[in-house]
Amino acid sequence: MTRLSSLRSLGFAAGIAAAASSAHAYLGGFEQNDGYQPFLNMVQNYNAGHYGPNSGYGGGPVSITPNTDFWTAVSGGVFSNNSVSYATGHQNLDRQWVNSSIGSASNQSLQLTTCHLGWTGPALEYTYNIDAPDLGGVGPSTTGGATVKMSFWYRAALNGPDTFGQVPNGYFGDAVEIRDSGNNVGIKLGITQRATGDKLTFWNGSSLFESALPAPEFKFDRFDLTINLLNDTFSMDYYQFNTNTLSTLVTSQPLMTAMNNMSQLDFRTSPGVGNDKHFGMNVDDFAFSVPEPSTVGVLGIAAASLLMRRRARRA
Repeated sequence: MTRLSSLRSLGFAAGIAAAASSAHAYLGGFEQNDGYQPFLNMVQNYNAGHYGPNSGYGGGPVSITPNTDFWTAVSGGVFSNNSVSYATGHQNLDRQWVNSSIGSASNQSLQLTTCHLGWTGPALEYTYNIDAPDLGGVGPSTTGGATVKMSFWYRAALNGPDTFGQVPNGYFGDAVEIRDSGNNVGIKLGITQRATGDKLTFWNGSSLFESALPAPEFKFDRFDLTINLLNDTFSMDYYQFNTNTLSTLVTSQPLMTAMNNMSQLDFRTSPGVGNDKHFGMNVDDFAFSVPEPSTVGVLGIAAASLLMRRRARRA
């Protein structure tokens, strides 16, 4: 290891260790114990993820000025003309309940759907600011040299009677973007509308690639990502629940844009889809993994000691 790389490891370790005490929000499985109220409490209007035993805060929900916490409704998230668009914790749509009838119908996922502006309006879009509890105590701003592992369950559809044929052929929607604190998009995934059936679409290292894999319309499927923020590359697998199949989509390919850290998730549906929960987007059971602060801190101290010993030998 060179002196420069040793110092970089030390600096990264110190940042990770210092961030361990910072904690403000939580994604988890969007259950009430994770800090998510049931339908129809829009997540931008209360302290979503800021309370409940799973996130470690206790307490209960508190109304806030919309879009002043970790959830922001970029487009939509309002009642208008007897229609509504929203992102909300939603019972009866929990991943385990939908896939296997396990657990309880009162368990939740995050449901995003829109119809308030119709087909002339924009898609529903929400942004979530990742925080330390999501990353096991690691501050997002300190992840610039880390390898972050991330998985989540995803259920979405664009093509069907609820869209009244209004989603154009080739439309890319129900998209999830992974961004840094500077709003740089590193990874984008979602589905493309096709009359023969929606197709899974994702950044493959060189383009937005429309695959032959069908969209997970009726059951949740899972994305597994490994994001190397030192080399700005990523790998991604996709698990299809119905066929019990794990497919490798991408291996060590460049991000869309180099990211300084991993700080934001953005969710965007299509415009105008009605209140049929099938033709919106559900996400559930997010999980992240990064180096343990204590482990990285020990490595950083060891690197510092090694540097001091080398300097002593040279003196």
